[in-house]
Amino acid sequence: MAVEKQSYRGAPGYTAFLGIVAFWAAASSGNEPYVRVLAGISAAAAALHLGFLLFRRGRDRRSAADAAAADR
Repeated sequence: MAVEKQSYRGAPGYTAFLGIVAFWAAASSGNEPYVRVLAGISAAAAALHLGFLLFRRGRDRRSAADAAAADR
């Protein structure tokens, strides 16, 4: 059985961390306005990606449970 290399991109915790850091940068008044706008866009993209990851994870768990129930 081959072991797949894990990527941080697929980890919900890492994506949430990136979103928090980007939101913090967007909310910081010490940054230039263009930095705050780009950080806000990055925070929104991270939140959207996190939503997709969690949706996909739930869908995969449901399909695995359905497959296990069908095998009984």
